[in-house]
Amino acid sequence: MDGERTSPLHLQLQVGALSRDGGRIDFSASPAECARVAAALEIENVASIRAELIARPFRKDGARVSGRLHAVVVQKSIVTLEPVKQTIDEPFDATFVRGTRRPVDPLAADVGEIFVDPEADDPPETFSGDSIDLGERLFEALSLALDPYPRRAGESLASRPDAPPEPEQDDDEVVSPFAVLSNFSRSKDGGKD
Repeated sequence: MDGERTSPLHLQLQVGALSRDGGRIDFSASPAECARVAAALEIENVASIRAELIARPFRKDGARVSGRLHAVVVQKSIVTLEPVKQTIDEPFDATFVRGTRRPVDPLAADVGEIFVDPEADDPPETFSGDSIDLGERLFEALSLALDPYPRRAGESLASRPDAPPEPEQDDDEVVSPFAVLSNFSRSKDGGKD
């Protein structure tokens, strides 16, 4: 979280001002921020971004932020290139601790195996100073929630007018997916074996 800002969203959380019971954060992106997010994600439009969050103290001087991220975005259909609207409603959870990241020493002896549990919570992120910019994590959560293959209901690549026709084959004949490669190698060397 340290260093240059790379996120088009900015939402500052003052860690020292957090009460024991936590504080509510209601965030709505401005039209300019929505435009920057759309440009950064290379999508047609971001109509709105909202977050309803609760920030609580974590350990001695960290913060745990949880809630929901809501957004309305428009992307191009991968089939027709027509606009496709997507409504996003995702849980948001992030934990931050004060400190600096220690670089991994590649010469450290006997590192051993590393076990990664894909179902476990993400490790806390570090920050320095008195505030955390939650905008970067909100932008990350939004980008992960986008449909990577947007299309309208009922659209498929086979329904495209310029889609190649399905090859004709007998029901009894099984065609190997590598059959085309065997023809390719013969044509390349002039048919010599």
